[in-house]
Amino acid sequence: MMAKCLFCAEGIGCTDREKGMKLTLAVGFACVFGLGGAIAAPLKFETQDLPSDRTSMEYGPQINNFAEKVLGHKWVSDKGYGFVFYEKENLHRHDQYAERYIKDGYFFEVHKYLYRQKLKEYGNGLFARQSTRVGFIEFTDTGDQRLYFRLIDDKTLEYVVSDNTRTTQSQLILKREDEFPENPNPVRLKSARERGTFQ
Repeated sequence: MMAKCLFCAEGIGCTDREKGMKLTLAVGFACVFGLGGAIAAPLKFETQDLPSDRTSMEYGPQINNFAEKVLGHKWVSDKGYGFVFYEKENLHRHDQYAERYIKDGYFFEVHKYLYRQKLKEYGNGLFARQSTRVGFIEFTDTGDQRLYFRLIDDKTLEYVVSDNTRTTQSQLILKREDEFPENPNPVRLKSARERGTFQ
């Protein structure tokens, strides 16, 4: 099976915008992992059976601990990918007609970066719940949007692209940083004269 791309970790393929950014930023990452010469190592992990209709409430203490350590900080991997988490108010907490997962949900807004370039905003909010991958929190809208994180310590996060990720090719270790790093290989756009279109 082809490994998923970190740009399209939700498994639905890169958007046109993200494909364009990969070309523009020219950082040398490919959607198929392993082309950079890195050797993939197997990951040890456990899975568990959980009800599909689970909510944030059943994993509340762990989610609160995650939020306390993570919210508002910049989290960056050595590949330049990064995330920022923000708390999002649940406006349906007391809505008697709302679905249970919405009414009982702890919602987060998540921004995804490559160096200092924002790639995506999960602005509509993802609710957090226990992942079937032991120790991880799943951030989802119950549709195609799914992110998987584990708090290793106060300054370290682990991210995997799916709950059954098996190798380090599809894993990021993120560190808390004050700022996102600059792209070490910025692309300088040619001027009109250099392109031969200047009159």
